[in-house]
Amino acid sequence: MPFTVSLTGDFKDVTNSIPFRFYNPTKIFSIYPRYGPKDGETIVQVWGENFLNFDENTRCAFGTKSVEATFINSNYIICVAPFSDVVEKPIPFTISLNNQQNSKDTLFYWYYSQPAITELIPDRGPDTGGS
Repeated sequence: MPFTVSLTGDFKDVTNSIPFRFYNPTKIFSIYPRYGPKDGETIVQVWGENFLNFDENTRCAFGTKSVEATFINSNYIICVAPFSDVVEKPIPFTISLNNQQNSKDTLFYWYYSQPAITELIPDRGPDTGGS
């Protein structure tokens, strides 16, 4: 005999219920900047819609690395990019409000190696500038 459950939506008899919140899917429209050094620490601004503040569960994902987001309002959050070993390849950027499911919209973030000065020509000039 199959087991069937019928839910009526009336849970008055439940004394230890926990509220469950449904929310609209998030959308990401833009991030700035779309690139940063592989050492991380770049502040990334995120614009979109349906952002909510769920404290440490509101997160930005840079590929497989997830960091806590700072909620500003329902259309704007800020994240700090983590360190990455991957450079010069697009890294999928998404957000999550519950630290489980990520946004369907995916933008790409690029990491680069820190630039290094190897030569400076000329290596001197007048105090007044103009070289």
